[in-house]
Amino acid sequence: MNGKFLCGLLVSLLISGCGDSNTPPEKILKEQFSNQFHGRLILDSINIKETSVDGNKRTYAADGLLSTGYDLYTPVASLTDYIVVQKSWDKSKDIKFSATLNSLGSKDTGWQTRFSSLQMSETPKGKSIPNIETDGKYIII
Repeated sequence: MNGKFLCGLLVSLLISGCGDSNTPPEKILKEQFSNQFHGRLILDSINIKETSVDGNKRTYAADGLLSTGYDLYTPVASLTDYIVVQKSWDKSKDIKFSATLNSLGSKDTGWQTRFSSLQMSETPKGKSIPNIETDGKYIII
């Protein structure tokens, strides 16, 4: 009986040592996602599942919610002194996504992450116009 107990204890100690997570924290993922997409897309929430490991290089299947960093507008008409635009995307609207996440590094050295094969439930259309509310040359319909 003591042999089984010691064997079980040894196995659990080995497993707990192997279970050290080398997954980048959500804060790092959000920051690097925003940098990769130049602030145009913002990562709101993410779920990741590890699919492969090669040393400190890991690949994950990722899904979650993202949003745009800006309201987007589509030009409708052009007048002599004004451009008429229509709001085509609200920055607070959530978009479901899935992607492949490649991660290189560790908690001791830091992480470099890259999102690829990004698929979104909807594609935001339009362009951001800085200071549109105060710029007198735009009419929003």
